[in-house]
Amino acid sequence: MRLRSVVTILFLIIFVGFLAYQIELGFPGTPSINNTYTPFTQHTAQEIGSYDVLGKVVSKESAANLLQTDAGRKQLSPENGAVAVTEKLINQGRKAFYSETFGNEVFFTDVTGILNGPLNIGNLARAIASLGGKHTTNLQVKLDRDLALGDKTFPAGTLLNTGLDVAAGSLVPLGIQTRIHQGKIRVGVTCAACHAAVDKNTGRILEGAPNNDLDTGLILALASNSAAWFRQTGVNPMKIRSGEHTYINADGKQKRLPNAEALEKAVDAAFLTWAPGNFDSTGDNKNNPSQNPSSYTFAAYPYGFSGNAAIGWFHGLTTLNSNVHGTNSDLTTGGESSQQLLGIDKETYLGILLQNSATPAFKLPQGAKPSDFLA
Repeated sequence: MRLRSVVTILFLIIFVGFLAYQIELGFPGTPSINNTYTPFTQHTAQEIGSYDVLGKVVSKESAANLLQTDAGRKQLSPENGAVAVTEKLINQGRKAFYSETFGNEVFFTDVTGILNGPLNIGNLARAIASLGGKHTTNLQVKLDRDLALGDKTFPAGTLLNTGLDVAAGSLVPLGIQTRIHQGKIRVGVTCAACHAAVDKNTGRILEGAPNNDLDTGLILALASNSAAWFRQTGVNPMKIRSGEHTYINADGKQKRLPNAEALEKAVDAAFLTWAPGNFDSTGDNKNNPSQNPSSYTFAAYPYGFSGNAAIGWFHGLTTLNSNVHGTNSDLTTGGESSQQLLGIDKETYLGILLQNSATPAFKLPQGAKPSDFLA
């Protein structure tokens, strides 16, 4: 009888483990509207039942009249660029704001190695546990060993000010999405990391407000392969001495990639010059970060911090959304334009990104052609 119980328990453990390996889990979810300063009302700027046509608002009343005719229905059709403002759309928007990474957890975790440095799962868990369920606007992580970063040395016991916000009772910083897939933990970044903030007095979330003390430069510098983000700094990898890692370049010739350790040190030093609350969202290989903007666009037309409010749906909100997640949170997307923008051919560019990837399966083999390996 006892043997049967043991066998049953072992079977259940194996079965649950198998399911956990097969199913992708992601958390946290969307916070309750009651934990934010966003008004819970139907009478918002985007009226339920209204339409947005490439930034032009059609009121609920006008839309109802237009939908009575063929011409009006054509005007408010998706093919004409019209978006119906519904409760479902708003809920989808909030969910995407907090949980959509567009897959960048792979680049952050497997290539950049964001969890391979002091901001590993253990240290982050201890830092969040020390809050005792309270909120913070600056998650402090204690170094468990001496750390050399760029030209600086941080002794063990140093409290690193990350600027990450943690809402009351949360197990994960705001805007950080944790995914477990096939037994591996990965973390990705959502809009809320830079474009939402926890009020230091109440712990409630200001949706759309910039996180003005998020130290993105420090966080990236702490990763094991910060060099993959070289184009957000002024470090030209082609001026770094060659290392031992060989690859096949765009001309089909075997070449050597820049020395990974020297490049990492130079990029780390550049990241440490960034002021908290700033990020360089232009991958032009110039080290010129700018302040995290808000993601408010209502009444900003036709301006906005970069002219974004003049273009696209909801007076530029879609334009603001697509910039970082489309080009800057997965640097592999820059391969096709690297020759024109940086003077670095695609194979060299991808090789630099992947030669020191955090996960072995993503690390470029010796003598490989980077684009073939990535594919």
